[in-house]
Amino acid sequence: MPGAPGMQGAPGGPGTPAGPGTPGWSGPYGGEAPPRREKRGPGWGATIAIALIAALLGGGAAFGGSYALSALGGEDSRKVADQTIETPDWTEVAKQTSQSVVSIQVGTNGQVQGLGSGSIYDDQGHVITNNHVVAPADTPSGEIAVTMKNGGTMKAEIVGRDPSTDIAVIKLDQVPKDAGPLPVGDSKKMKVGDPVMALGNPLGLADSVTTGIVSALDRPVSTENIGEDATSQEKEMTITNAIQTDAAINPGNSGGPLVDGDGSFIGVNTAAASLSQAGEGGQSGSIGIGFAIPASQAVMIADQLISSGKALHPFLGITLTDGQINSGGTTRGSAKVQSVQSGSPADKAGFKDGDDIVSVAGTKVNNAIALRALVRAQPTNSSVDFTVIRGGQEQTLKTTLELK
Repeated sequence: MPGAPGMQGAPGGPGTPAGPGTPGWSGPYGGEAPPRREKRGPGWGATIAIALIAALLGGGAAFGGSYALSALGGEDSRKVADQTIETPDWTEVAKQTSQSVVSIQVGTNGQVQGLGSGSIYDDQGHVITNNHVVAPADTPSGEIAVTMKNGGTMKAEIVGRDPSTDIAVIKLDQVPKDAGPLPVGDSKKMKVGDPVMALGNPLGLADSVTTGIVSALDRPVSTENIGEDATSQEKEMTITNAIQTDAAINPGNSGGPLVDGDGSFIGVNTAAASLSQAGEGGQSGSIGIGFAIPASQAVMIADQLISSGKALHPFLGITLTDGQINSGGTTRGSAKVQSVQSGSPADKAGFKDGDDIVSVAGTKVNNAIALRALVRAQPTNSSVDFTVIRGGQEQTLKTTLELK
């Protein structure tokens, strides 16, 4: 998913996400309620298929650091005693978090390929960003330059990237002394309507923030992403169980953090929807429908990349297609099982060919992509409930997913 769109000028880069009336847009569907409440799944059997708005500014576009404003300079610190996560003091949140946000410039053969964003993850100099932001630098002539809040620039190397989730980790060649990691929040506790802030480098304008709310949860979003072999520019499908927000996400925001009212990291800005396709080589702006990879998934992938350079994902062991079921005169979508891999978690749970899966861990499912997105968001150390329709009867199958 194009990071909240990275901006890209190189041929073959991610394009602007499709909007209604354009190829790749499947239409709106209802949001999810938070954990411990009755959940509603995406409605109308639709999954948003979004072509990335790559967060890469191409060619001669100026790097955003020169545009940054210093509006906060010289102000006295604000008291935040009355601030809560529901009624945040955004000025204070921006001040607390902005030191941890970086601008990323990617180049090959001495030419700028694009810009994106990232956030400091630990005290070792690791930075979380999007795969589509840094993948062009994963070539013999590729290089990455990172600009800090204070204007200092340093080089960085790719530690690992995971195209299937669009998460990547880079490491700064110097650990910054005046900037630390963002505190990691619990993205699974977010509710529709919670206030959020997106930080990053939109259109090369470094140190930018936008605010909004969580518009929906568990939104299945699929995009194309640069695969394992960055040199060949082969594309790989990315499927995300995303946080949807109306905080403006524009080209260049890709990889930057989404934070809650306490300034805690709860997501990685990664894509945005657009009403119409941009012109050749163009990028569309925000229409208030942006997507972030939940921090719970981003951290799980980042920890693996830091440890081994590779990432494994929750695995069920079935092949799927979109299905439909009829109940009480009403037709609704499902994820229909086509085959079950022998010895897999699905096999052990008793899944059978032809089963219609309609719910995962209490969240409704109405197509195959929605199921894949939800499976990737599940834990692998505890049992997960799957509701299936078999022979017109509803039943619950339980299994513990594996990493693969």
